Amino acid sequence: MIVEQYVHTLIPSDPQFSPTSELVIRFLDGLSALGAAPLNPELLVLKPSGRLRSFTDPLTGETKSFPANDRVPLMSTAELAPTIAALQQYYVALEGQGPPRLRPFPLCSNDSPFTGSYDFSVGCSLRVEPVSMSDLGDERPENEEPSFGEACRGSSRTGLFRHPVTGELIEVPNASCARFWVELEFGKWLLPKIGSSLDILDPAISKHASESFGVPFAQGFHHF
Repeated sequence: MIVEQYVHTLIPSDPQFSPTSELVIRFLDGLSALGAAPLNPELLVLKPSGRLRSFTDPLTGETKSFPANDRVPLMSTAELAPTIAALQQYYVALEGQGPPRLRPFPLCSNDSPFTGSYDFSVGCSLRVEPVSMSDLGDERPENEEPSFGEACRGSSRTGLFRHPVTGELIEVPNASCARFWVELEFGKWLLPKIGSSLDILDPAISKHASESFGVPFAQGFHHF
């Protein structure tokens, strides 16, 4: 499996969990106080615009459309509440550079430790209905497990992930679907060192997320 962009996820145990805007602010502000936020960050919100964006599939020639988002830059988290409080779908991101003082986990490039700077963002995503958190890459069984971000189906609460290097299956309880989740995204071609578990995030960061939102989180990932 070739992973160009690795994104680590924090997935709440309740797939219907939807935080208030105040809880999102508490999480982001606390992340900065913890020293785990991106350096020199820019705060932005992506929210549905009501418009469609169309493109032509280069392989089939078919015209396809997808919902377009408005990009709203903000000066501080104090502006978040009036921006997202009434929304049923959004993506809030702190975009900047890494590594922060408190690193989420060590990163590798081509199986070697990476010690340079990199693009780093922390995002909070909310959807109208729960979507799949699983990522089986190109080995997804046809008509069985939905890909990351697709509508959930079935009753299984277990998230399924393919190890980004070995391709081995990793099962994570209570991580199959979510309306809300947290993302940590790193520079291209950078991966954490993963064994048989995805529970690799610095414990202080995962504890902060649980205390900020008042729910336990499992860890997963998606890639593109």
